Amino acid sequence: MVEATSISERSISSAKTSRKFRRRDEILKTAINLFSEKGYHELTMEEIAEEIGVSKGTIYNYFTSKESLYLEILKESFESIETLLQEEIENSDPASMKLQKLLCTVFTFYRRNLKVLQILSRDETHLLKEHFELTEKWRTRRIRLYEKIIEKGIEEGSFVRQNPRLRALMLYGAVGAVMVHHDFSTDPEELAEAVFSQLASGLLKNKDF
Repeated sequence: MVEATSISERSISSAKTSRKFRRRDEILKTAINLFSEKGYHELTMEEIAEEIGVSKGTIYNYFTSKESLYLEILKESFESIETLLQEEIENSDPASMKLQKLLCTVFTFYRRNLKVLQILSRDETHLLKEHFELTEKWRTRRIRLYEKIIEKGIEEGSFVRQNPRLRALMLYGAVGAVMVHHDFSTDPEELAEAVFSQLASGLLKNKDF
């Protein structure tokens, strides 16, 4: 009898946990839509609650402030894309192929999450200490990821022996600019190939300088 009660209690607890996660996801998805449409400073927690059909207090049960909700969106986005990129970096492909696949992964992710990209491109809370620390952490990781691929390419003999750190910084900036300003109707794989080709060929036709 005690065992049956225990199983029942665990089932109830599991159901409550499941509902809690669903509600949290609903809040995040709604907030992403509204932040992308209205911007951080114009949107209020009341508007998010109204869109979902709950009280503002319900939102505060999950997120202590609008800032914490906003930062959680950024954090989950960074974690999701970095997980995908880490899978690519750990495979045994040659560096050139690895880099092209990495670019394709980035462009595919943000094409599927355009509203998150809109939020990131606005960068509205960058002056907040917590926002700066969060974005700086993931920026550093991304640049190091590019740097490791470039170092691998140099070791393989497929990339020219030039400053890997500088090249990684340039690559990071170029990819960010393409994501924000390029027409995202382009197929991500085609876009990755085009960007890789441009980066690989450089600017000068005559390299005797």
